[in-house]
Amino acid sequence: MLLERVLEAAAPALRGHRIRAARAGARIVGVVLDDGRFGAGYHLPGERARGLLDDAAPAGLRTCADPGAGLEAVPGQPALEVARRCLLGESAFRRALGVAICNAAADPDPARCLVDPDAAAAVPARPTDTVGFVGYVGSVVRRVQAEAARTIIFDRSQEDGEDVYPESLQPELLPRCDLVFITGSALINRTLERLLTYCTRAREVVLIGPSTPLYPEAFLGSGVTVLAGFRWQVADPDAALEQVAAGAHFKHLKGRTSVTLRVE
Repeated sequence: MLLERVLEAAAPALRGHRIRAARAGARIVGVVLDDGRFGAGYHLPGERARGLLDDAAPAGLRTCADPGAGLEAVPGQPALEVARRCLLGESAFRRALGVAICNAAADPDPARCLVDPDAAAAVPARPTDTVGFVGYVGSVVRRVQAEAARTIIFDRSQEDGEDVYPESLQPELLPRCDLVFITGSALINRTLERLLTYCTRAREVVLIGPSTPLYPEAFLGSGVTVLAGFRWQVADPDAALEQVAAGAHFKHLKGRTSVTLRVE
């Protein structure tokens, strides 16, 4: 399971640290570790209150109707233990919190970074390509549509848009794609591993977006070939958490650097 591999990769950087603060907004959950490192993840609307962590979970991580409720109990708890409970639990919101904790500890190896941090430039589409998107990243979609022969998009929020298809056609259409971009939310909602089985023709599969954990070793042999996400170096992490709680989007948060990493 890829989330378990992400946890394993992040564990050395999390061990011995505690969570200083955690906040959630309309779209984002953010955390700050005890050494000031900041991390964030996208939580999925409509899935926030589903599922339960088991009764052995720390008290602040048990299910509430409000996904942000209970986060006040997280500060002071061991970062690795909270990440483990969250990533291996049944709640999508808690998995997003677990990804945010891992993202706070990520320190990508410069030797694996591609020259261009822009995913669409680092993994360019060819004029003859059919390019698939699972999740809509507008700037990347627009660039690829100008370069490729065809785009195939799966995203519930864009169902009336151009080139958007119902998810039921993923097993039929993704195997036709030469290049595939999948948002990191697919890792959080546990659909990524199924989606990768459909990408049989793709020369590159890019896991993209702010929820993408920058741990290439976790994705070796999975079918993902490039990771495109954010490295966080936030000057005022507490102010960033206040922005998160106020409903800010990732683009409003300062201190993020786009990074693309080669997996294999």
